Amino acid sequence: MSDVAEPRTASLAGILVVLLFLVFAVAGPVVIVWERLGADAGAAAAREGAGAGGGGNTVGMAGLKFQPGTLTVAKGTTVVFDNDDTAPHTVTARSGGTDSGVIDPGRSFSLVASEGFDYFCSIHPSMTAKLVVTG
Repeated sequence: MSDVAEPRTASLAGILVVLLFLVFAVAGPVVIVWERLGADAGAAAAREGAGAGGGGNTVGMAGLKFQPGTLTVAKGTTVVFDNDDTAPHTVTARSGGTDSGVIDPGRSFSLVASEGFDYFCSIHPSMTAKLVVTG
């Protein structure tokens, strides 16, 4: 008998199991990103459609930005803030008076525009925008 161990060879079943785990490890994140990109594109198309139809009274929150950065509406218009992002946000007026509280992803906040104001997200202060009210 020899004290030298023979090298082990991988079995076909073992290789297949490892490949299967690898496929699942890659496929999961790919599906999540694919679905998220589709949801972002759908939300952007809905916002563009609202603006093109003259009812552009919606502000979207996605990608840590308010879109549009400046929204102009007539006095008395209901403005809707849709959180299309994966993170919660707020709509907080710099001058005080308006604060939406936390708007979770997929939720919205609305107000009747009586005066314009600059606003930001208190959770992500780099998110800033402006509401301009005419009339």
